[in-house]
Amino acid sequence: TIICLFALSLFEVQAVTTFTETFDNDNANWGDVNSNPIGWNASGGADGGGYISTTRSFADIEAGSTISFRAHDEFFLPDKAGSSDGAFIGNWAADQVSLFTASVRHNSPAPVSFSARFASPFNFPGAIAVVFGPPVMPNTWTDIAFAINPNNPAIVSYEGQNFDAVFSNIGHIQVLTGVPEGFENNPAPFTFDLDNPGITVIPEPSSSLMLIGGSALLFLRRRRS
Repeated sequence: TIICLFALSLFEVQAVTTFTETFDNDNANWGDVNSNPIGWNASGGADGGGYISTTRSFADIEAGSTISFRAHDEFFLPDKAGSSDGAFIGNWAADQVSLFTASVRHNSPAPVSFSARFASPFNFPGAIAVVFGPPVMPNTWTDIAFAINPNNPAIVSYEGQNFDAVFSNIGHIQVLTGVPEGFENNPAPFTFDLDNPGITVIPEPSSSLMLIGGSALLFLRRRRS
């Protein structure tokens, strides 16, 4: 009983905000560039299961918005339950969300850079994070990750605000696609895919040690009794 209680306590510490959207059943109320329900595929994702997908041209991206995938707290009518049932909404700074990850894929003939934007329910202020490294090659599921940390140099903009102002009230997550050099006016349609977007909470070492210590003390007391 003690072991089960200890395991459950550890799970509860991390389960507060740690979450991965697998898209196994539907598009989980995610949207496209125009905030319309995004396309969904039942199989073929990074883990073999479902994933979401959108088709765009680089000419459209260059002339309009680089946002290809949207998870918003206000999506969609009639119930407006929010993307992924609101699992990404909240105070990331206080809840110690440390990482955002996702798997991406595209069928463009050129490598494509992906980035992410995290914003309030009002869509401002926001933080833009980029990937320092090679762009994503075509037709290959590739994992991308963004550390949620005020010292992370990959967060290149807070749109005039600061880390706490943005991450204390997250309501929108947006995954952006870049335009490869030389493709700025290319009208050909290409497909962009997303799977397994998720956030990770890592408990502070002091919290983990207190939990372990408390469980050990409980065990000793019961042994002695």
